[in-house]
Order: sequence, then structure tokens, then C-alpha cells
Amino acid sequence: MKMPMPAMVSRRLHNLRTLWMRLVAENIPRLVLYFAIVLVFGALSMLYLERGTNEGFQSFEDGLWWALVTLTTIGYGDKYPTTTGGHLVGSMVVIVGVSMVGIVTAKIASVLVEKRIKEGRGLTDARHLKGHFVLLGWKPDLHMLVEEILEVNPKLGPENLVLVNMADEAVNDAIRSRFEGLVFIHGDIIDTLALQRANVQRAAKVIILTDETEARSNQEIDARAVMTAMTVKRLAPQAYACAEVLDSKYEEHLRLARCDEVILSRDYSRFMLVSASVSEGVSHVLHDLMNLTHRRGVATVPIPPEFVGRPFGELAVQTKSQGKLLIGLLEDTGKSVTIKQRALREAQKTANVAQLVENLRRVKEIVANRPVLNPPDDHVVSRDAMAIVIGRTDGREESAS
Repeated sequence: MKMPMPAMVSRRLHNLRTLWMRLVAENIPRLVLYFAIVLVFGALSMLYLERGTNEGFQSFEDGLWWALVTLTTIGYGDKYPTTTGGHLVGSMVVIVGVSMVGIVTAKIASVLVEKRIKEGRGLTDARHLKGHFVLLGWKPDLHMLVEEILEVNPKLGPENLVLVNMADEAVNDAIRSRFEGLVFIHGDIIDTLALQRANVQRAAKVIILTDETEARSNQEIDARAVMTAMTVKRLAPQAYACAEVLDSKYEEHLRLARCDEVILSRDYSRFMLVSASVSEGVSHVLHDLMNLTHRRGVATVPIPPEFVGRPFGELAVQTKSQGKLLIGLLEDTGKSVTIKQRALREAQKTANVAQLVENLRRVKEIVANRPVLNPPDDHVVSRDAMAIVIGRTDGREESAS
């Protein structure tokens, strides 16, 4: 999977900056400077000693060429000294060249090898990224999850996806080799330092998985998810955070931690089984609705600005004309912190104390990303709502218009 050009350039520039800093730490620039000094000294000395008696040294370029091939131990033999002084200078240049080239080559090789080892072991960071996507935790089908996330988000390249987990290096290497540019950070998802290395402070979206790295009880897995969500929201209150838990009793804890979305994976499995006991084929219907890799899936899409404040029925007609079915609205969408801050500012725009109290009560009751399915046609489309549709055209769609 190829990277988008801007992201590729940004990542390569970051890698070059990191490599340069490491080379500076190893004194490589200083050695290169010494190499240049010896190169010029050898060229001038050889020109001074050999010109007039050796046809191979008639200009500074001739001396520079001889010094370069001698210092780098190539030695073409097209130019060589014939005077005693030339032989002495040549011997010095050869000795310095052999030692200096060996040192520089070894240092550069060690820096490159060290960089590759750090990347493989997850010892790097994502400080060069902004607006990226962070996956916290590990599960056996993580490679399939990454593949499908990238498939339904064409604008999200692997270079903007960061994995943070404690799984074995070989497991993550298999994913990294499959998705070129993906950033892997080895660390515990409840560790603040690991989250900072993943640069969650500047991330656009963070998904917290039910971490199955080690054999833990379901209660411990969910408790760690809550702790991780709290840390993420403390470090990055503006990032959209989605957490997966096994037990629904932890949903309230995640809401209190200001988690924007909660995935109850065990409940969803039970809903599928219960549906199969009531109606035939419902599991097939739900499977197709949840599958975003084809055009039959259900998705939320932005509402065209001209439909804000207008009846739901008008938006439904417009959506139907485009080959999609509008089944409801997702109201108060976005990050819960942003929604409440905006609602609070609006609520305070009144001089009436009674009205102010009522407005503040409504702000307190706001639930982010609240679905309103099959509302009446006269239901007014709110400003922060998104359309819930069946029948996406493709993964690149950005609006219902």
C-alpha cells in the first residue's frame, strides 16, 4: 500500500532530520570535514610537487581527482606520483584514507542498523505526526482490523496509523511489513510515556481495544480500557476517543472519562444471537449493514449546510434521489468536550435567569452522538447532526449531497 505523496515527503524529512541528529552525535560531519581538508591538501600538494615533471598533474582538477580516488582507496592508476615528495604525500593520503573511510563507513552503518532495530522493537516515536490515527492495544485479528480501517478510510495512509501494544516484535513486524510506513510503538497502553511517544496529544482519533496481549480477566481488561481512556482524554481532550469494552457496566465509567464513543463488543454478539432466535436471516441483514467494504453498508455522512434547520423529510427525499436510504440522524456529533463547550456558550446567551437555568440543565443532559432513528418528517435537522444512511457510494464519500 503506497503512501500519499505529502505524507511520504513529511515522513522522509523527519527520518532525514533524525538521521542527521544521530550522525552529528557520532561526529560524522566533523570526520567529513577532515576528509575534505585532506582531500584539498593532497590535491594542492601533489600539484605543487608533480606539475612540470609529471604529465598527469597539469591542473588542480587533476590533483583533486587523484586525491579523491586515493583517499577512497579506489586507486584507478590513471594518475600516480613520480617524485620522492609525491610518493611521501601519496603514502600519507593512502594511510589517512584507509582509516578515515573505514571509520566513517562503520559509523554510518551502525547508525542505520540502530535505527532499523529501534523501529522493529517499537522504540521510536510519532512526534512528527499530526491528525493521525492511534490504535491502542492488541488482539489476534489486529492485522485484519488495520486492513479494513485503511480500506474504508482511503485518505488514511499507513504512515498516519500508529499502533501501541506490548505484543511480540515478530507479531507487529508482520503487520509493519504488510503496511509500509505504519508506526509501531512498544509500550503499555496505560503508560503515559507510551501514549506521549504515540503523540496522542496531536492525534485526530484514538481507538482503545480490549487488549489481549496477556492472559487477563475480563474485568481487568475493561478496567485497563477505562484507565487508558482517562489518560488519553487528559493528554488530548480534543481527540476523538473510542473505547471497546466487554462488560456494559463499564460504559458509564467511560462516559465519565469523557470517552466519545463506546463499543460493547460482547453485547453486540449477544444481540446477533437474540435476533436469530426471533427472526430468520436478521443476522445476515446486520452483517451487511455493518460491512463498510461494499455499497450496502450503513454509515454516517455530513449533512449539506442548506438542509440544516429544515425538515427531516426534505433531507430524506434528497438522499433517496442519490441512491441512498436515510434512516435517521446522529445528533450532537463530534467530540463530547467540544459539543458541551459550544452548547454552554449558547446557553449563556440570555439575560433571563429562569431560562439560563433551563438551558444549563439541557447542556448537562446532552449525550454526544445520540442516534435518532426514523424520526417524523417534520423533525428539524440540527446543526451538529449527521445523516445515517444505507448505501454508500464508496469510501471516499464526504457528504450526503
